[in-house]
Amino acid sequence: MSTIDVHTLFPYSVQVESGFASFNSLRALAYGRKAAIITDTNVAPLYGDCLDAYLVGRDVVKIVIEAGEAHKSPAEYLMILNRLAEAGFTRNDTVIALGGGVIGDLAGFAASTYMRGVRFINIPTSLLAMVDSAVGGKTAINIDYGKNLCGTFYQPVQVLENVDFLATLPPREMLCGWGEIIKYAFLSPSVTLTDLQGDVTPSLIAKCVQIKVDVVSRDEREAGARRLLNLGHTVGHAIERLSGFTLSHGECVVKGLAAILEVSRRYYKLSDETYQKALAIISSKGHDITNPFGKDAVMAEISRDKKSDADGISLVLIGEDLAAHVVHLTYRQVEALL
Repeated sequence: MSTIDVHTLFPYSVQVESGFASFNSLRALAYGRKAAIITDTNVAPLYGDCLDAYLVGRDVVKIVIEAGEAHKSPAEYLMILNRLAEAGFTRNDTVIALGGGVIGDLAGFAASTYMRGVRFINIPTSLLAMVDSAVGGKTAINIDYGKNLCGTFYQPVQVLENVDFLATLPPREMLCGWGEIIKYAFLSPSVTLTDLQGDVTPSLIAKCVQIKVDVVSRDEREAGARRLLNLGHTVGHAIERLSGFTLSHGECVVKGLAAILEVSRRYYKLSDETYQKALAIISSKGHDITNPFGKDAVMAEISRDKKSDADGISLVLIGEDLAAHVVHLTYRQVEALL
């Protein structure tokens, strides 16, 4: 088992292992008389009862939402708050997310706002959530005008990652998770092209978690270094929303990475050698890296991104050193470079 400590204002740890042994800690972590397990229609039939043995003696409420990004919505968020209130949850009780990134974001946002904050434990079941969204304390829901525009920074008290959950993950969802892993190759030399050409292992997951933890521990609220984690996401989020969320987050991140590589090529005048090396990394798992939407549509979405301001937007580009760099560009510059 790998235990990775997160040094934020409220410290916690991420445990990565095969098997359910780490779930024994739920007995101590789940304070109060009540615990809510929030999951979705994909995970519930497979693992909906897997935590029951660790929560004996508590009143357990199970809340199952429809799977998919479209359900990370205000309606589902309010439904969860009402269910907690109806069940008599207090500030001493615990919310547990059991699912992928949508569930982690949604459950975390509910936990951060119910009675101004209750205890939150994140148990990710998807590769994408394990290597990215379950770590760092970002919670959010989507609104009509954009993805993740309503959210908080709210750290869990623990993240428990059991890689055995991946055995039942569909191939497309595994590919989705690889989209975030590819991003880490531009953030740290510890993730290599050899890693990307191999299989998912607990050590690779722990390596990705450590990279994100190192960044989050330095910049919990995205005032500086944490913005590097948005590599591929600004354009990726635009494509994801334009697709009506029919394309997965990880698929769109890779499309966003490919688009940002083209922007970087023009902005930094990248050498052909650097460009080809970066393209090999982005293409390493065989994702479709084409953008099905026009520049005007993508620009309209980018202008609503939460990283935008009156003068333009901060984009994360890929430099000649094959590393990520934050650059502030005007919208006119972005349009010319896309």
